Amino acid sequence: MNKNQINKSIMRFTLFCTLFLWAITCQAQVVGSWHGDLRVSPTYALPLVLHVSETAEGYRASLDSPDQNAEGIAVDEFSFQPDSLILQWSSKSIGARFQGTLDGDTIKGLFAQRGLFAPLNLVRGEYKKVEEQLPFQVTEVKIPSADVVLSGTLTEPLEGKATTAILLVAGSGPNDRDSKIGPHKPFFDIADYLTREGYAVLRYDKRGVGHSTGTFYASMLSDFEADVEAALSYLRSQGKYQKVGVIGHSEGGLLTQMVAADAPKLVDFIVLLAAPGVNGIETIVFQNRVMMADLIEPDKEEAFGQMTEEMLSKIAYHSTSRASDSLLIAEYFDRVLPLVKEERRPETERLVHSKEYQRNMIGAISNPFYKGFLRTDPSIYLPRITCPILALNGNKDMQVEAKRNLAQIKRLATSSPSVTVKELEGLNHLFIPANSGHPSEYLLLPPGFSPEALSTLLQWLHHL
Repeated sequence: MNKNQINKSIMRFTLFCTLFLWAITCQAQVVGSWHGDLRVSPTYALPLVLHVSETAEGYRASLDSPDQNAEGIAVDEFSFQPDSLILQWSSKSIGARFQGTLDGDTIKGLFAQRGLFAPLNLVRGEYKKVEEQLPFQVTEVKIPSADVVLSGTLTEPLEGKATTAILLVAGSGPNDRDSKIGPHKPFFDIADYLTREGYAVLRYDKRGVGHSTGTFYASMLSDFEADVEAALSYLRSQGKYQKVGVIGHSEGGLLTQMVAADAPKLVDFIVLLAAPGVNGIETIVFQNRVMMADLIEPDKEEAFGQMTEEMLSKIAYHSTSRASDSLLIAEYFDRVLPLVKEERRPETERLVHSKEYQRNMIGAISNPFYKGFLRTDPSIYLPRITCPILALNGNKDMQVEAKRNLAQIKRLATSSPSVTVKELEGLNHLFIPANSGHPSEYLLLPPGFSPEALSTLLQWLHHL
């Protein structure tokens, strides 16, 4: 081999080693933890954490969503191309996908999930949640309730003993202890405000949510009522509170009524925030009229409401099988479609006849919990409540109509020594100043529980 051949061999070997080392370096660069804020709305960014490891079979990855108490979300497909520095992953369980480009210690890319498309830049390093120093004592508690353990937070003033303890009970859905929805944390706001004012406040993750055990979607209202009673018993067992009360929001207000009626010795007072005073069917009919207002001809709204009420009554009290539910739903849509605005009818018809929509609709309607909620009636509980009641609602609430429900609470609570109801101007179901009050704008509104609502609540508590 002559000198030129030797030099060429050395150059080829050097180039091979350089490319090999470069590829290894790029692979090493993508392994580790990455975190970034996903801009969900103008007022809310959701932290996401991506964990990447390398095995003999290739890369493995998982996701965390710290604000949603979700860890180890499966990433089904993950790829990284060292030559182009392009990284891709997808997660079937949350219907999300991402594509980005590695640029030093940042992966710059685009996140997509069920209609949401947003830039997402992931920065190398472990995610660290910034904990605010609070001017009161914070204790993590575990509360047994039958076969589950509820995980919660008890906040108490640093100086002096709190003579009154208050339990917060969240509304429908798998709510955590802060009752978090997007940027809003109403239960954190209430607990923070009341604890600074000298009250002890307990809030907890619903069963099967956050750090509480159990299965949320296999639970009934009776299970959630038992959890409220268990949490109240815990506060009573501390032996240091002269009074123990409950603040319940929305469906949590219904649970509060149930406990106050069924276990009066546990409760000294109750506060109902956007709570129903009418039965479950009437509540759902109102919500359907709100959600469909843009589709139904204005002069057909009354007929739509009556059809919806008839269908829900049959679902709640007469239908005993999924097949029967399916027939009732099909018949309902056949009757409702002629009420839809003519220009919106074709797209609405395509939607309600699609297999996915029908599957989701029947799955929700046939759920035993849903049928149980339809059969709920505050008139069974409110007349038996013997403690003071405060009921608040915003006049822009599009989920629990303020005037109708507050009037019913006032009318039905005949055994209570004191019933105070107040309709608050401009507030929605979350007690946030709103534009329309429609649920679709929740994520667009600046966070923060209404100061007026908090002040009204505090004045009433002081008068107790």
